[in-house]
Amino acid sequence: GINAEYGVSTQSTGDSRCASLHNGSLGMTLHQNSVKIDPKSATPAAYEAFSHDNITNAEKQRVSSCRQRELNEHTMHQTSNDLHKQAETVNESFRIRIQEMITAKTNLEENLNQTVLEISSMNENIAALREAIRLKDSPMRVSHMRLNTRSMRPNIELVRDPVQYGLVEEGGQITDSVEALAAKLNESIDKLRNLESNKKALEEDIAVKTNSLNIDQSQCLRLRKTLVWRRHEISF
Repeated sequence: GINAEYGVSTQSTGDSRCASLHNGSLGMTLHQNSVKIDPKSATPAAYEAFSHDNITNAEKQRVSSCRQRELNEHTMHQTSNDLHKQAETVNESFRIRIQEMITAKTNLEENLNQTVLEISSMNENIAALREAIRLKDSPMRVSHMRLNTRSMRPNIELVRDPVQYGLVEEGGQITDSVEALAAKLNESIDKLRNLESNKKALEEDIAVKTNSLNIDQSQCLRLRKTLVWRRHEISF
């Protein structure tokens, strides 16, 4: 392209200058060395070959440039499509993940509600057990006082009669009842601690899920919605 333009421009300028000269032109001088064929000058055939080569090279460069442009267009089109597909894939992954977290969070919240209700019921049950143990205190005292009083009978009156056996059995039953209630109370207190520990774990997990949802749904997905993925159309 440059050589062809230079050759045409140089020749055109020289010939135009020669054609404009006449006998009355100003600045006319003699150039003895110019009145002969310059051995370094090109032959018409060489001149034509030079121009032909320039044209051929320019055509090759043009065709090569056209093909490169087509390849560039196809590449831009392909990368645009790939980017668009990837964006859709990522958005779909976001939607699936968000739905999974919503489901998990809902299940955790339902479990937390049930745990809170169970804690309330367990507290009521523990209060009832403590009250039942407290109510056994008076009968226990009465039983012990009766036995202690009868143990003061003098001489032969200190007999192991049915009343004595009944009082001893009654005292034993009250003691067994209190011990059974106390065991259930301790078990219930342990259960309550476990429930409260589970409640705390559920609350922490829900907080984590809430934060994750805020990041993915309220921040990332909302930000992605502001991005415009334009497809590149091929044009040539």
